[in-house]
Amino acid sequence: MNQEIERKFLVLGEPWKNYDGEVIQQGYISRGEASVRVRIRAGKGYLTIKGKTIGVSRAEYEYEVP
Repeated sequence: MNQEIERKFLVLGEPWKNYDGEVIQQGYISRGEASVRVRIRAGKGYLTIKGKTIGVSRAEYEYEVP
């Protein structure tokens, strides 16, 4: 089990526009106190379950889908 701490940053300037990026497809199965997400990234599938936020963190489980 991992702990997720979500942080937000303000990006100044425009150097980020030169980044090629990557294609990520995702969808949510459930949203609420816990969220369940399915994501396809670089040809691999992942199922992610995120628990209830407590303070600044929450439990996160991620499994690769065969």
